[in-house]
Amino acid sequence: MRIAVFVENRNGVGLASEIMRAEGADAHSFHLLVAERDAKNAGRLEQEAAAARCEGLAVHNLFPEDEELDNAEFLAELGHRIGAFVEEAGMDRLVLFDDQSQRGRRLAGTLGRTLPLILVQDCHLDFRYRRTGTGRRDQSWYYGSSSPATAAVCVWGPATARHLLFRSADAAPPVHITGALGHSDDPALLRAARSTAHRHARKPDEALRIAVLAQPTTRHSRLSREDHRERLAELRSVLAEFGEVDVDPDPSALDGYDLAVTFYATAYLQTLRAGTPLILFSPPPLNIVFPTISHPLLRNVGTLGELVDVVADLRRSAKFLANEHGEPLDHFLAFQDDVAGRVLRVVEGAAVPVEPPAPRWTAKDEGRAGPSRAERALSAVRGRVERPRSLAVLGLGFDYVTGVAIPVLTYTQALLAQSPVDVRYFDLGAYGRHEDVLSDLADAEVVLINSLAPFWRSPLAGELVRALREQGRSVVVYAHETEYVMNFEGSRNALRHQEMVDLLPALKVLCVSNAQADMFRALGVCDPVVVYNTVPRDAHRARARPTPGARPRVVMVGSMQDRKGLDLFSRVAELAYGQGLPWRFAWIGQRTWRIGSSTLLSDRVEWMGALSRERVREELAASDVFFLSSVDDPMPLSVVEAVQQRLRTVTYHRVGSREVLDGVPGYRSFAEYTPASALDALRRVLDDEVSETEYGDVEELFDIPAFTARMTTALGLPGPGDPVALPAAADGVPQDDPVPPRFPVVPAPSRQGTYVIEDFTRHLTAGRHDDALRVGEEILLHRQPVDVLLGMAGIRAGRGEAEEACRLLAAAAIVGGDRARVWTEIGRIAELLGARGRSVRQLARRESVRLRIGNQAARLLKRN
Repeated sequence: MRIAVFVENRNGVGLASEIMRAEGADAHSFHLLVAERDAKNAGRLEQEAAAARCEGLAVHNLFPEDEELDNAEFLAELGHRIGAFVEEAGMDRLVLFDDQSQRGRRLAGTLGRTLPLILVQDCHLDFRYRRTGTGRRDQSWYYGSSSPATAAVCVWGPATARHLLFRSADAAPPVHITGALGHSDDPALLRAARSTAHRHARKPDEALRIAVLAQPTTRHSRLSREDHRERLAELRSVLAEFGEVDVDPDPSALDGYDLAVTFYATAYLQTLRAGTPLILFSPPPLNIVFPTISHPLLRNVGTLGELVDVVADLRRSAKFLANEHGEPLDHFLAFQDDVAGRVLRVVEGAAVPVEPPAPRWTAKDEGRAGPSRAERALSAVRGRVERPRSLAVLGLGFDYVTGVAIPVLTYTQALLAQSPVDVRYFDLGAYGRHEDVLSDLADAEVVLINSLAPFWRSPLAGELVRALREQGRSVVVYAHETEYVMNFEGSRNALRHQEMVDLLPALKVLCVSNAQADMFRALGVCDPVVVYNTVPRDAHRARARPTPGARPRVVMVGSMQDRKGLDLFSRVAELAYGQGLPWRFAWIGQRTWRIGSSTLLSDRVEWMGALSRERVREELAASDVFFLSSVDDPMPLSVVEAVQQRLRTVTYHRVGSREVLDGVPGYRSFAEYTPASALDALRRVLDDEVSETEYGDVEELFDIPAFTARMTTALGLPGPGDPVALPAAADGVPQDDPVPPRFPVVPAPSRQGTYVIEDFTRHLTAGRHDDALRVGEEILLHRQPVDVLLGMAGIRAGRGEAEEACRLLAAAAIVGGDRARVWTEIGRIAELLGARGRSVRQLARRESVRLRIGNQAARLLKRN
């Protein structure tokens, strides 16, 4: 197969080289095409091709060196020449990386329907907008809109897939989530994305080393050249207060910096690898806004003042205030092996899109074509159903370290790829008042509370749920706990536990097992829904050996705590050793404080500690039996992973896994929670042969598509076959984004109480009044310093906001402090209010004089 790859820049050459080195690529011949009038630019691309190890591959320029053509002539000639080259060279496929550049649009318009065109995503495209209207948007919004000319599109992750699939009502090309070339299959980036432990600045109050990544935002009309220069100069000026500032340093040296700042870029991939905190700064003139990604090294800010607050906190405390809420990185970047191979397989299978036949105006008498009248009537009713299009997931932290968050994180990635639902995660632990949570959830149609833990850990959960219910909002709880945890938490947090029990009957509860559903029925929940759970499709899922070795290895995966059966696991290991069995025991998981003084931690067990998901998969494949020693576990994900790897499995009789594995060859349970009973089950399972058919059936139950269908149905969200009402169009351009952002596009930065007054003073002195008011309002939520009240009153009075100014002055008069000075300041500010402030000014003068006289009299008396 002869495959042409059209490139426009160095990045495109690198991506082309990745595809050409994929497994199976040697069966095809590749041809690198460029369209450059400037011989220097063409030469640079040739040098880049050589540097990218495209040995023996000639770069074909469609234009002779220094051919004199103006831009219009060049674009007109480009279409003719690309068509002629493809025909003469007998190309079978053409790969391109941008169908919205000037060259890309010409290419797609010329070759569409004559040659399979495969579009491969080459940069981050998932941006939001501060303002939307009938005008043309940023170029990235239209990426992939050359359909039906394009045969297929390969995208980085589910968020881009959703955008392409639901951007318009027109037929979209087949969208394939392949991951990002050079990123999705990078182990270093995967580790950085999954890790929750990162380095901080060197020491508190030490000068920072800051990198400003000032990519040219003037491209595609994102920011005017003048605005770009002005914002960059302003940025350097304010950052200089906190340390040394370098602009556009070498990307390979980013790990030497304490902080990086950028306007707009895919720079977060480089900074994550380097372990460097990154602030994604979207200045007000820039309409596009980078999505809010929840990661310990990423922070979004929307104003210069917010940026200064975050940098100041980093210098003062040596801790980076990352986004508290947002979306996981996996929404934008699908991590999987062999991305180049996936792209190549899409290229090989692509075909020229078939033009649909013209509509028939007269139907044949014989044989009815199309849906029946009943089907059309049902479709019309479905089309009128208004399904929710925004989902807020509420919990206490979301990462891949603990099993509680993994199913819902995995679910939303699949949901985005097939449904026009806006999803955002909110950490309840970041809030101090339930009113603030309500404000952020104002436009969320469905609120999913992940786990019961928020009810026990946060004082806000109960009050928040009642408020949401009063507003008529759909509130759903996805429970991961069973009787042991309920009893434990009920004894430690009796009042909050009872509050939760009182609320549960009014909520929809999703369960991970039938036994758990029975428990909730006993608590008064009318109709709990069993959805089970799921796990990510990890890259490394090697099968365990079908026949146990001479020294069988028994492994457990879970945090080290009594509920997980530490004592039982240890005593089984000791019993096996005492009976002369050549078995090896290993436990994978971090140590916790929930270990009793009498719990045995046997030396016969290899305590491996916490491992990465990749390592856990490798250890499972190197074992013979997965022994879940938990006394209580609703539906453990580790058992699902063991099933995926065809590992023999043993669990206690009361664990949820028995519901789906009972009777499956390769699985055993023990009814008595004793070392002898567990050891007997291990002996018997080692003699069993794993049933591929029945293990596969269980795996399918927990596979992502099946779980996604259950969760989507239970939540009432639109699924793949459900019609979706798209925004109205004007002049061929949608009025809004295909999925209008229902949550704030740029979150307000978190604040530390010890520093906020200092930040307020900084903004007030610098004349950044909007930021001073923002920080001031934050301060007033918790306390009322008189200087902050007076400063905010002065700003409001200067803006003619008399009512707000008077309210703040009244508070300042009550709070206290140096009373004479306070009343003097009140009088000064009241002068700005004109006639409205006359009475306040007169009162302030009288009080000021009275207090000064009183103070002088007190000093005289003290002297005497």
